[in-house]
Amino acid sequence: MSQQMVLLTYTPRELDETEYVEFIKQIDYPAFRQNPHILEYTCWRVTESVQGREMFTHFDLMKIDSVDNWESILADPVVQGNIERWTREWSCHGADHPNPAENLKISFCQMYEG
Repeated sequence: MSQQMVLLTYTPRELDETEYVEFIKQIDYPAFRQNPHILEYTCWRVTESVQGREMFTHFDLMKIDSVDNWESILADPVVQGNIERWTREWSCHGADHPNPAENLKISFCQMYEG
């Protein structure tokens, strides 16, 4: 079975970097990493765009056991609470925005074997 990854890309609202790092370490990482379908989870920020500007400033990489378990991951109360908190406190447009994809883009990815 090939490895599957979820790529989450976003640009949060203007933030205090120290506060955001603490949120990631204390809240975000534990919330996602406790789910048995999430094999690895890391958060990243773009520090330099070498060949032009990206459409996002931050991204998360989530290695999962199968995209078939995505709905189960989202239904996890701990994961769900974390998503709601992140959207409320850190997303660019907030929880009431009519198009959630403008806060966070989600892509399923599959590794080329070889």
